[in-house]
Amino acid sequence: MSSVEKTSAPAMPEWSAYAGEAFNLSERRPLSIVEETDDRFVVEGFYHRAEFWQAVIPKRGVAQIIGQRFNFSKPRRREDGSTTHALFFANHVQARIRMRPDRPITIHPVGQPSSGPAHQIDDFCYSVEAVGPFGRKWNTWDALVGNLAIVHRFLSTHDVAFERIMRERMTVLQSPPLPVDGETLDKMLEAAIRESHRAGLAHPYFMFRLPLSATNCTSEPLRLLDEVLRMPRRRRFLRRLPLHPRGYLKLRGLWASGQELPTLNEQFAEWLAGEEAKERREIHVRKKRVLPREHAVPRVPLRKHFASLVRAVLR
Repeated sequence: MSSVEKTSAPAMPEWSAYAGEAFNLSERRPLSIVEETDDRFVVEGFYHRAEFWQAVIPKRGVAQIIGQRFNFSKPRRREDGSTTHALFFANHVQARIRMRPDRPITIHPVGQPSSGPAHQIDDFCYSVEAVGPFGRKWNTWDALVGNLAIVHRFLSTHDVAFERIMRERMTVLQSPPLPVDGETLDKMLEAAIRESHRAGLAHPYFMFRLPLSATNCTSEPLRLLDEVLRMPRRRRFLRRLPLHPRGYLKLRGLWASGQELPTLNEQFAEWLAGEEAKERREIHVRKKRVLPREHAVPRVPLRKHFASLVRAVLR
C-alpha cells in the first residue's frame, strides 16, 4: 500500500502551465512494471480500497473485456421533470476486465510480496484519465490545451463502483463482452499494461487537437485495441472523441448482437447497499483528512495559458 503526500509527489512537466506544481497522485497513477516473466507481470500502482498495491497479473487468463461508459457532465432538468446531461459528448470510456476464477490477479503491500496475497481480484478496470496538480481537476480548458498529464490507470471494479456510483452519482453503462478469443483478450491486457508503464506521466492529455488528433480516454484504449486486432485503417478513423462509444465498437464489429449488459449500478446494487461499501466510504473520508489542505487552484499567469494554447496548436 502506498500514498503520496504533496511534498513527495513528482512535479508537473515543463510543457504544462502548472510546471513545477506537485502532481496529485492520491488516486490516479500509472503502473510501473518491476518484474516480468513468461507468464506474469509484477507491477506497482494498482489501486484498490483507496490504496496503491503491488500486483501480480497473469499474462493469460482474461475471460471477458467489457466496455464501460458514463457521462460526467452536470445533469440538466427538462421541462417535463426528467433529467438529461448538459453535454452529450462528455463521456468517459473505460474497459472492465474479468479474469477466469483460476487466474486472478493477486495484490500485496508494496515491497512485501513474500508476505502472501492480501487480496485476490478477478474483476478490475483499465481507465485512461487526466491528472494534474492539487486543486486542479479535469476541465475543458486544460483538456483542450494539454495542461494535464494522461495516465493509464488500473483499479478494482469495486473502486469504480465507489468512485463513480456512490461518490459521484453516475450511471455506468456496459457493452456486451467483446466477441474475440481468449488469446486476443490476453494480448489486449498485456498491451494496456505495457502502455501504462511506457507513458507514465510524461505526456499531455488532449481532449481534441487540430487538425484531427487526440490523446484522451477514448482515443488511447481504441488505439491499443486497433493495434492488437490490426484493424484496417478505414475503421480506425472514428476514435478521437468520446461522442458515440457504442458506434465505435459497432464499426469495428465488436458490439455483439443483443442488448447492453445491466448497468454497473444494477450489478453492484447489493454491494453498494452493504457494509463493505460503507467501510469504503469511511476510508475515503479518513484519507481526505490527511491529504494536503491547500486545494486552491494554482495561480498561473495569463502568458503561461497563452503559451499552452500555442503549443497545443503547433506541437
